[in-house]
Amino acid sequence: MSIENHSKAPGANIHVNHYCCVEGCGKWGGFGHASSKGVETRWWCAEHYPYWDDIKKSDGREQ
Repeated sequence: MSIENHSKAPGANIHVNHYCCVEGCGKWGGFGHASSKGVETRWWCAEHYPYWDDIKKSDGREQ
């Protein structure tokens, strides 16, 4: 990708590292959740993500 393809919008090219919010974990937090736009997003690693059961239920994999 060339530099011409990058966005010129303010803040568009800023990368922020998110780590799991569970104390002592330190793994990459690839799963974020915020209850609204006014609330700071919390990030979890796959091991600590608390919403897996909700996803499975809505997907029909768990009854």
